[in-house]
Amino acid sequence: MRPGEEIVLGIDQGTTNSKVVALDRGGKVVGSASRPIPALTPADGWVEQDPERMVRNVIECIREVLDKTACPADRVVGLGIANQTETLVIWDPKTGTPAIPAIVWQCRRGTAEAKALRERGHFDAVKQRTGLDLDPTFTALKIKWVIGNLPGIGAALAAGELLLGTVDTWLIWRLTGGAVYATEPGNASRTMLFDIDRLQWSGELLELFGLTLPRLAECRGSGDGFGATDPQLFGKAIPITAALGDQQASLFGHGCFDKGELKVTYGTGAFVWVNAGSQAQANPGEGLIRTIAWHVGTPTYAWEGFVMHAGSALDWVGERLGLGGGVEVVREAAAAGGSGSAIMVPAFQGLATPWWDPGVRAAFLGLSAATTRGQLAHAAVESLCYQVRAVLDAVERAVGHKPPMVWVDGGISRSDYLMQLQADILATPLVPAASDLTTPIGSAMLAGWGGGFWAGLAELRRLIHSGETVRPAPGAPDRWQQGYIEWRRAVETVMAFHAQRGL
Repeated sequence: MRPGEEIVLGIDQGTTNSKVVALDRGGKVVGSASRPIPALTPADGWVEQDPERMVRNVIECIREVLDKTACPADRVVGLGIANQTETLVIWDPKTGTPAIPAIVWQCRRGTAEAKALRERGHFDAVKQRTGLDLDPTFTALKIKWVIGNLPGIGAALAAGELLLGTVDTWLIWRLTGGAVYATEPGNASRTMLFDIDRLQWSGELLELFGLTLPRLAECRGSGDGFGATDPQLFGKAIPITAALGDQQASLFGHGCFDKGELKVTYGTGAFVWVNAGSQAQANPGEGLIRTIAWHVGTPTYAWEGFVMHAGSALDWVGERLGLGGGVEVVREAAAAGGSGSAIMVPAFQGLATPWWDPGVRAAFLGLSAATTRGQLAHAAVESLCYQVRAVLDAVERAVGHKPPMVWVDGGISRSDYLMQLQADILATPLVPAASDLTTPIGSAMLAGWGGGFWAGLAELRRLIHSGETVRPAPGAPDRWQQGYIEWRRAVETVMAFHAQRGL
């Protein structure tokens, strides 16, 4: 980049990595940095992370990017934050330290609380106000679990002595030195405490969940501004001009600005998001979530379906089979060319769309003495593709037509074999992002818009580039149709087994 040129920064504080990118005025990535963030599973169904590690990673990445671009902080027009949604952080505002580890969105704490609310007939009321299913993925049930199981923390929250929020709120609070306690509608809509039609925190929902929380983050528009970073962090204050959830940022980074445009992100989980327009949409049914993508002047709503375990399932299989990570699993699968009779149902912590069954667990079916390591790997890869198809089938029925194409991004979307298999199973062309940094790019784009770097959506759309379209191979969709039917039967079998055991 040229000396003195201005940039915008985009953060992606995800479940696996913390990333930061810098964009120039032409939308080119001129610098990037990444740090891993581990997750701990101290008990069955529990997933935790260190909130301090999140902050440290982000600060280190920003400093690295500023160093790489030789850009001083006062030449940064805006900073955007994208983050893993639903994850709960609780901290002491006097010391700025976390009170407990972050309870990650994948964590199943809150399952019993969700079941009790369902049995008391609250499912419809929650769905109507929030668009969400009563599932422990969402923040309110994690809060309810904390209050019921950690009474000291619960009492401090009720007294206003501790603050809580999603990861965006935590990062904003820490980056501004405690000056701003805020969130935005996209993240707020994932807490199950936000009325997405009225666009405000809901006293009725707080009462329904039995939560006494005198201090909740101020909800601002996604591009309205969230203060500025503490000058001591980067030499000068950097304006925080945007915040949104990570999947919302990916949708934005793909340029899915029009109603009906959709994308799939392949990461720790796999996330299907559809731009649903500027009006509050009716319940799309079949386990799809009605939510908020972003709010810039007016809200943009979305439908979401998601796969709980995508890349993480491949990593698990790779570790057990001695293959390393998910990339090696895909390579082994490609070499095998098929799964034989093996079928995998990767419900390590339940199934999400369209089943929403937190109690079911993973299984391999159809194994024989002749089943090979490569066939097990292929069954795992197929299971990911089949789950995405199950979600897109629900989307197709909701919108009334098959999507003509699907945008894709995420680390494992870089696998040619996986993407070809996915296109064949979906019988739909896939358009990959030109970069594997779509989420931080999306947060940077919104930050640039919020900071006046770019004038609006028309200008932003011109900045977006894509890779080569992956089209279904001739005859391949017919070949995989029977496999998909058998996989759906396997899911039903495993769900029935766990229901009979009372799990």
